[in-house]
Amino acid sequence: MRWMLPLLLTVTALGAYDFALTPKRITPEVTCFFGEPAVMNTTNNGNMVNTCYIDTKKSYVVIDSGSSYAYANSAYQAMQKIKALPVELVINTHVHDDHWLGNGFFAQMGVKVLGSDDFVHNASIDSPSRIQTHISPEAYAMTVPTRPTEMINSDKTLKIGDQELQLHLMKKKAHSAKDMVIFLPKSKTLFTGDLVFNDRVPSLVGGDINGWIDALDELKKLKATTIIGGHGYRTDKKAAEMTYNYLTDMRSQVRAAIADGISIDDTVAKVTMPQYKSLKMYETLHRGNVEASYRMLEWE
Repeated sequence: MRWMLPLLLTVTALGAYDFALTPKRITPEVTCFFGEPAVMNTTNNGNMVNTCYIDTKKSYVVIDSGSSYAYANSAYQAMQKIKALPVELVINTHVHDDHWLGNGFFAQMGVKVLGSDDFVHNASIDSPSRIQTHISPEAYAMTVPTRPTEMINSDKTLKIGDQELQLHLMKKKAHSAKDMVIFLPKSKTLFTGDLVFNDRVPSLVGGDINGWIDALDELKKLKATTIIGGHGYRTDKKAAEMTYNYLTDMRSQVRAAIADGISIDDTVAKVTMPQYKSLKMYETLHRGNVEASYRMLEWE
C-alpha cells in the first residue's frame, strides 16, 4: 500500500490554500521564495518569510519550511514544476514559527527535518500558534506544528549529492537563543535565517544585541558572496550590512545614553535613528528594539 502515499498526499495538497508563490533563482543551485517585508496578516497569510531550495542534483534540501502547511505545499509544487526532485532534508534555522510551521507537510512524506536542540526548549507546538492567530483559517488549514526529527547542539557538515552543507550554530544568543546558519562552500552561499534582515527593521525583542553583532562578525569570516537572510530581498555579499549597521548604531547610541544617565523612556524617545525610518515596520518595531537594547546594555 506504500504506492498509495504519493497519491494521497497529492489529493490532500490539492485542497490546500494556494499561495501562488514565485520562485527566484539566486545561484545555479539555489532557488528561493521571498516574502513580503511586513508583519504576518490576513493579506499575506504568512508569506512574509524567505525560504529556499538547494538542488543537490539527487534531491532538494529545503532551508526553512515556512509559515504553514499550505505555504510549504505551494513552494514544493512550484519547485516540482522547475525540476521534479524529491526533498531529502529540511533545515530549520531557528525556532520562530514563521520559519518552521511548514514542517508537517514534509513530515507526512517521511522527510527528515533538522534543527537545533533549542526546539526542545523554545518551540511551542501548542495551539493556537502565533501564526494561527494572525492569518486566515484557510491559509492555516492542515498545519500541524511539528518539531525537527533531528536536533543538534554542535556544528555539523553534510554531504548530499554534489553539495557540502556546513551547519554552524551561533555560540551566543543572537536573534534567537540558538541561531543556525548554513554555508555552501562550493558557491560561497550563506543562509543566515533571521540574523540578516533587509527592506524592513529587524526584530530584537527576545534576542541579544551583543550576541547578534558578534554572530554577524563571525559570519564575515566565511567570506560569502551570496547571503540570503530570513526577511528581505537583497542577496549579494553586502546583504548583511543593513542589519549590522542598524544594530551597531543602536548599541552605540544606547550605550551613550546610559553613560549620560538618561532614563529608558527618554532614551527610547531620543534614539530615533532617522536614517532607518524608510524601512518597513520602523514604526512597529524600532522603539521596542531600543527599549530591549537598553534593558540588556544597562547591565554591562
